[in-house]
Amino acid sequence: MGHDETIKDVSKTLLDLLKTSLGDIVGRIALASPKNPGSNLLTIFLYKVLENPYLKNQDRSLLPPNANGQLTEQSPPLTVDLYYLLTAYSGGDILEAHRALSRAMRVFYDNGVLRGSQLRSDVPSKGLTADSILRVTLNPITIEDMTRIWSVFPDTPYEISVTYLVTPVPIESARQLTTAPVVDQIHEQGQLDAALEGVGV
Repeated sequence: MGHDETIKDVSKTLLDLLKTSLGDIVGRIALASPKNPGSNLLTIFLYKVLENPYLKNQDRSLLPPNANGQLTEQSPPLTVDLYYLLTAYSGGDILEAHRALSRAMRVFYDNGVLRGSQLRSDVPSKGLTADSILRVTLNPITIEDMTRIWSVFPDTPYEISVTYLVTPVPIESARQLTTAPVVDQIHEQGQLDAALEGVGV
């Protein structure tokens, strides 16, 4: 089934959403680490990926029989939660950074459910599809947790940031189990009935 592009598609969807909505600063929004923001005013950074605990025990799905009548069970997707850091950079103008952050937060709030034409995917068969639905929610964390995130970027001054949760993000499994169809069960039952009649049962 090849490589999967789902997480890339989610990041691209968030980036395009901001760029489309904030056209006057479109050239200053990027997917980038806080350590290397360049001259951008806003950056989005994926800092944590966790398996969704509520969707981890889904059942296998049964695919239609193939040309040989074989049945295939498709393993359920790995469903993950993506955590993003949205950061605004002052660059000498703190008020501009605050304004940009406020506008970006409003965009995510107004588009808390992403679907259909809002989703970006270069190869839908290997990433997000037209049926995908993503929920984008503000994910408040403590000052201590925010400090821990920024501590992984040594010698990088803190800039005002907020975190977002994007879920559910299904990564389709490449694992399939193919089995031959059952064809003798009825025939064997018929033989047993005949045998029983022969002995007078």
